[in-house]
Amino acid sequence: MSNEKKPSDNRSATQRLTDAENAIMSLFNVVDRMGRDLMTFREAIKLMHNKIDSIVKAAGSGEGISDTVIDRLMIENNVAELKQKVTTMVEQGILVSEDQISDNAFVVGQEYDDAGTLVNPRLQFALKALSEDVQMKILGTKPGDLLDLQEGKLKFKVLESYRIQEPKTEAAPTLAAVPSPEAGA
Repeated sequence: MSNEKKPSDNRSATQRLTDAENAIMSLFNVVDRMGRDLMTFREAIKLMHNKIDSIVKAAGSGEGISDTVIDRLMIENNVAELKQKVTTMVEQGILVSEDQISDNAFVVGQEYDDAGTLVNPRLQFALKALSEDVQMKILGTKPGDLLDLQEGKLKFKVLESYRIQEPKTEAAPTLAAVPSPEAGA
């Protein structure tokens, strides 16, 4: 048998707990950064996929491959993806079409410059995500309305409005009375 002693840890219990907390916080920070890096990587892959898809479409369409054509096709792909997300939320019952923007609305629109040129073909957002003063300018408007939300800024055209459905809470299942074996005897 060996008579070697382990080096003694002269730290107090409080110091050991503090060191353990610091180590755990360090681990948490590393995992958090890794998660953010993973999301950035995911977005980069998505962007590359969109660009490759646009190049393939441009090559197959006979338009030729140019930055202008690829940019236009990438925007078309993004618009199609955003439309699909809304369609999915409607099918799932999360969004319900409405004729006028309500206080719990999901809004779809476009942005135009002062000359009437389309700048952004699709924006979609929950109304409550905007500042209160902008919400008040949009509230009550209808699809087709062109809004001047800020002087000197782009104009916003309302395309669609959906009411965001409140999540339905399912009632707890009721338990049927099961007779005990003693009760049946």
